[in-house]
Amino acid sequence: MRQNARMPDPSQRSDPAAADAGRRGDADYRWFSVGVSSWFGAFGMQSAIFAWLLVGELEAPARWVGIAQTSNMLPSLFLLLVGGAFADRRDPRLTLIRLHVLMAVPVLMLLLVVMSGRLHIGWLMALGIAQGTITAFVTPARDTLLSRVAGGDMMRAVTGMTLFQFGSQSLGTLLVGTARWVGSPAILCVQAAVLLLGALATVFVRGEVRTLREPPAHSPLSGIAEGLRLVARTPNLRVPIGLVLAVGTLFVGPFLVLFPILVRDHYHGTELELALVLSLFPLGTIVGSGLILLRGGIARKGLGALNALTLGALALGAVGLAPPFWGMVVATFVWGLGGSVFINCSRTLYQEAAPSARRGQVLSVYQLGFMGAAPIGALVAGFASEGVGPLTTILGFATAMLGVVTLAWTVSDAPRMR
Repeated sequence: MRQNARMPDPSQRSDPAAADAGRRGDADYRWFSVGVSSWFGAFGMQSAIFAWLLVGELEAPARWVGIAQTSNMLPSLFLLLVGGAFADRRDPRLTLIRLHVLMAVPVLMLLLVVMSGRLHIGWLMALGIAQGTITAFVTPARDTLLSRVAGGDMMRAVTGMTLFQFGSQSLGTLLVGTARWVGSPAILCVQAAVLLLGALATVFVRGEVRTLREPPAHSPLSGIAEGLRLVARTPNLRVPIGLVLAVGTLFVGPFLVLFPILVRDHYHGTELELALVLSLFPLGTIVGSGLILLRGGIARKGLGALNALTLGALALGAVGLAPPFWGMVVATFVWGLGGSVFINCSRTLYQEAAPSARRGQVLSVYQLGFMGAAPIGALVAGFASEGVGPLTTILGFATAMLGVVTLAWTVSDAPRMR
């Protein structure tokens, strides 16, 4: 009896179920990326329009710019860990859908205030607090959902999300520059529409839906405490969070407070110049993240993070030396290149080290470093700028970051972390 010359290898047979799961996972990640892009596009618009309303239309002094930006970020200091515990107890997809819709409410309220001609700093601070409160719950839910749609290559997923995040943020920020011709109300209408688009995109993320059938074993407060203890005793969580706290204090706050003041007072720019400067950091992050994807990632992630912070501190210091406007633009772009390396390296270390059962809580500690520490930096930047000037204040923040990097290099395991 004639036998087949070649029998098929069972290990190479296609598995329809696995192929379908792979296609579904790719689709989930694409829809997730659209939702992320929508959120950060709206965030970019919010950052630029908030700053311009402060320094351009209200002509607020430096200390009030710092106070108002602090009010926008302060809720994260208190609520991010609560948001992390919430993300571990609820389906993050449904949470994101609802919060996207909810975030459009303060945007539309600000639209009504601007159109009525009754804009004042109290309104901006109140709406900033509302938006900061919602963001504190969005961030851990988004990071938890990323872990479910990322697939097997976490660094590639994180880098891809960083590209979407900062690409849309840069476009949103640049769009605010057109307010010079179309007016602030038109920008706020677009911002609300973009948020609703993000909610719609997230509807199509099927992924894993988790519903709690039994009461959680631990209360939210005990869960927060356990998350903090876990970060403190895990080197791949503890060291990056220290660096992230430094970034939130020494980079994020001054960027949101001092750069708008410089554009207004030193370079005498309009909303167009402010939008250009604020968009250059995310644009640099886009380019840097693309290069990371092309080279297949970064092996020594701790060393990469330290080198990135050094580059960022030098770029920030260059801005403090009062270059011409084009020099500020170039330095901000270079700062964004360094930011791409730091964000991708530190975030990947965190995502890989975070246990699945506590992922929302642990990742919320990471975001707390960025957004929770930023109000401190913003407040210090505003008051210091009135005392010694924005340029000297920028040089002080840059020098402090170089000190943090030196300390991390000498007393921690950061250079050896992979």
